[in-house]
Amino acid sequence: MKNPEHQNNQEKSVSTHKTKIEQGTVQLFLDSHYPDPISDLVTISGGEGSQAFSFIVNGEPRIIRVNKHEALGFKKDDYAAQNYSSTSVPIPEIYEIGKIDDNLHFCISQKAEGKILTSFSNTELDTLQPAVFDVLDGVHSADVSDTKGYGKWDAAGNGENQSWKDCILSVDKHVKNNPGEPGLFETTFLEKDFWDKAYARLTELSLLCPEDRFLIHGDYGFDNVLSDGKNITGVIDWAGSKYGDYLYDVAWLSFWSKNVDYQNLYLQHTQKKGIEVKNFNERILCYKIFIGLKSISFYAYSGQKEKYLRNKESITNLLDN
Repeated sequence: MKNPEHQNNQEKSVSTHKTKIEQGTVQLFLDSHYPDPISDLVTISGGEGSQAFSFIVNGEPRIIRVNKHEALGFKKDDYAAQNYSSTSVPIPEIYEIGKIDDNLHFCISQKAEGKILTSFSNTELDTLQPAVFDVLDGVHSADVSDTKGYGKWDAAGNGENQSWKDCILSVDKHVKNNPGEPGLFETTFLEKDFWDKAYARLTELSLLCPEDRFLIHGDYGFDNVLSDGKNITGVIDWAGSKYGDYLYDVAWLSFWSKNVDYQNLYLQHTQKKGIEVKNFNERILCYKIFIGLKSISFYAYSGQKEKYLRNKESITNLLDN
């Protein structure tokens, strides 16, 4: 999960989930991994799981990401690059996935040109907005007929849920543990009464959501979309990718953005195309609550109290609508 909360870069809490590795350790690994010299190794900020670095080998810019948890996200990037990359959806090639040691996984990939969307000014983002939506439409137009299932998909491209509704309602399982074992309500500052209220509203709204099956990026925009200022040059980090209702990606943009009204902009985008979207606002609201619940459970799990409280407030505002 990327951290799109760019409105406050100075967080008092520190994630216990984030992979932390010294740049010198990565330099030593790359020096031993390649027969040719490595230059320009630079730490890249962002991300709630992996730590990323850019470097150059044989004159080619590349990215290495290191994750202490698992390699599944890297494998999903590889699957996406092989199956969903196109001229309309540029996905960097994955060169290698492996292990630095028993605890650290790595992924080396092509470095996309340009810079992440959060590096652009609001005026520049206004100019890029049509391209952002066009590429998102390209993601949603991908052929997923050779795969099955809903929700998050695995390294073989198959979803873990039997239905989209099951995926949405499964957010509840992340706060509970095995029977007889304490869950997040017992071990963190996650509040059960608040959770139950929001989950009840989520359940009601899920009845209005279709069982459509589209490719969803799941973490689109912000740190995961790159541009040269005119075109979108890269769509990265497919770890959160799902199959289901494509409006999830719009809800993600809308939930995390504090400066751009992506919800209404996307509605205008569809209207210009002559597309009528049934229950648009209700579906967006459902997915925003889902995203909010996942975020507060993650922030409770990783001990990030300030982010937890801020996102709890966001969910409260949604419930008041």
